[in-house]
Amino acid sequence: MTSHSESPVAPADPGHRASVPTRRTQRERTAQAEQALLDAAETLFAERGIDQTSLADVGQLAGYSRGLVSHHFGSRAALVERLAERIQNRFVTELADADLIDTDMDAVEVLAQFVEDYLTAMVGHAQTGRAFLVMWGAAIPADAALRPVFAIDDARFRLGTQTLLRAGQANGTVADSVDQEATAAVVVGMVRGIAAQYLIAPKAFDLPTAARTCRQFLRNSLSPQRDDRPT
Repeated sequence: MTSHSESPVAPADPGHRASVPTRRTQRERTAQAEQALLDAAETLFAERGIDQTSLADVGQLAGYSRGLVSHHFGSRAALVERLAERIQNRFVTELADADLIDTDMDAVEVLAQFVEDYLTAMVGHAQTGRAFLVMWGAAIPADAALRPVFAIDDARFRLGTQTLLRAGQANGTVADSVDQEATAAVVVGMVRGIAAQYLIAPKAFDLPTAARTCRQFLRNSLSPQRDDRPT
């Protein structure tokens, strides 16, 4: 059995200044443990689902005890919330910061590129995408503890889309007739639905073609008619 105690150290060469390993701070050790636990939870949720994963399972896969999982997160619901936040930030931070985009950008092209990138990321990191969609689905029941978590995350996603559409209407790259709120809901549903279908049955359709079709759909639906563009 491997021991974690220190190994004997040979006497140092008087002419050689030995390097002293940098000790990690408590904060660094805590952050490392939290990320390892979240990684383990992501793996297990993607493989088994939430209900079939216990805190003990998460701790075991991460190499820690169940007690440490409880110490870091308190409950499985809190663990799920933290993981959902991490994954959502990974996928939608770019769109949430859409108000920082240059005012002269073509908002339709920015949104179309984001949709394509989102789909690529969701399936390119299939385990992460699957874990996210498992958690998102678990928020649907009326009494689900996750409902508030995903309601906030989805609202953030829609708000980023609305902000981008508003900027596009201001600079003439999005038609004035476009309803920002309804379109944002359609965009979220489009990317989540396509990603879910692909993760369930990846051979059912060609994802790059679906992504290009989304881009064309957004151009046709959101761009102003040629006669309406500012001169």
